[in-house]
Amino acid sequence: MQTVQVEVSHTLSPEQLNAISQQVYATTLEAIDRARRDSEIDSDLIFSKASLARYLDNCSESYVEELLAKGLPKGKMLSARKTVFSKRAVKAWLLENN
Repeated sequence: MQTVQVEVSHTLSPEQLNAISQQVYATTLEAIDRARRDSEIDSDLIFSKASLARYLDNCSESYVEELLAKGLPKGKMLSARKTVFSKRAVKAWLLENN
């Protein structure tokens, strides 16, 4: 018995390619927006010392304490255990005190 090999090919029209491209673009933008919102990358506020340590290139929390002792600006105290930090204020302080 002889084997028969069949090849099928399909070329998409320019309209189909354009529609696929637009859908991929829209989906990508949506995913980027969700990721930015979920990661709070656009927010100026940092809500914990652990998050501040991550923001400062994953430094140790003891180094964060050292910086705070040297005058790293703190925001408002939300509670006895919660302090808010401003990314802009932290950056400015680091640039002035380096």
